[in-house]
Amino acid sequence: MVEAALPAAQRPLRVGELTRYLKYLVERDDLLTSLSVRGEISDLTRAASGHVYLTLKDEVSQIPCVLFRREALQQAQEVAQLRKGLSVTVHGFLTLYEPRGTYQIYVERVLVEGEGAAFQRIEQLRTRLESEGLFVEGRKRPVPQFARTLALVTSPGSQAYHDVLHRLSTQYPFVTVIVAGASVQGEGAADEMAMAIDIVNRLTDAEVILLVRGGGAPEELAAFNEERLARAIFASRIPVITGIGHETDWSIADYVADYRAATPSLAAAAAVPDAGALVGSMARLHAEMTRNVRERLAAARRRWVQTNRTLIRSRPETRLRIQRQRTESASRAQERAIRVLLGSKRARLEALRGQLDALDPLAILNRGYAVLTAEDGTSVVGRVAEATPGRLLHARVSDGSFRVRVEEG
Repeated sequence: MVEAALPAAQRPLRVGELTRYLKYLVERDDLLTSLSVRGEISDLTRAASGHVYLTLKDEVSQIPCVLFRREALQQAQEVAQLRKGLSVTVHGFLTLYEPRGTYQIYVERVLVEGEGAAFQRIEQLRTRLESEGLFVEGRKRPVPQFARTLALVTSPGSQAYHDVLHRLSTQYPFVTVIVAGASVQGEGAADEMAMAIDIVNRLTDAEVILLVRGGGAPEELAAFNEERLARAIFASRIPVITGIGHETDWSIADYVADYRAATPSLAAAAAVPDAGALVGSMARLHAEMTRNVRERLAAARRRWVQTNRTLIRSRPETRLRIQRQRTESASRAQERAIRVLLGSKRARLEALRGQLDALDPLAILNRGYAVLTAEDGTSVVGRVAEATPGRLLHARVSDGSFRVRVEEG
């Protein structure tokens, strides 16, 4: 089949060409190059660069706006007052942001007018419900620690629905989930969610209710600021956990709920225990219990050994054996002491004998000398005068003695 060629005026445009052409048209329109727009701030972001990004809305539409750093500094007082729910009028021009193909208002001047109607209505409802005691912490029900069944109130098939089921299956797969489908956005959504909560209370054995929705613009979360839903949460006999939007998104349903989580996944995490943490805790408890039992057994074994030793030492034969060992040990010690004493005395005696031998006058006889004594041996002749002629003397030499007579004096 042969395709007919497109006319030159109808040739396919590249996306960038179309976007650039639309931007060209918008920025040359007399109305759009200088305009003022009134609306309620539904989203506000203050970037680190100093730029301010906000979204204006009314009952039917919304439009993004950007206030660049230079213009923001020129009206710092007004910019500091900006917040969600505030009604403002912005002056600037409309342009097209080419990378995303979206149009937005470049704000040159912003005028704060006051609180928006929707914000005022929510604040009035919040104040009234708070005065009635719906937000009192003391009346809120505790969430069961080990819930076996929980009810999930959300839009089936939504991202929040899948996030909750995934978190439950990975964190605590032992819980039974009852899905109570309801619209979470648009007209009638608050009534559907309130009815779902009522049905769960009447017809199920759920122990916890999860009321969740993913993030969105404030108008998309408007159903969670309805009085009907707030009173249904308050009347529930089952604890209600909310997980609506993101961390910065607060609704009246969050104030009434028994527990508020920042996101649907965190709501699921708050509803059930962490199986992994439980296993780890059980392992630690088992290890601690095992250690305690081992320590007690070791202490009991030490006490048993000590008692057994005491009993053994207390037996008569044991005491006799110990006493015998002590006696034998003392006897051996005494013998060693006597031997040492005798050895010492013997050495001392030998030393004294040596000294006596050295001092013995008769020891000199061994060198050829003789000792002369009277014949009766009572006195030693030590002088010539005592050797009178004719006197008989007794001579003692090394190997005996004999008599001698003095011939001359």
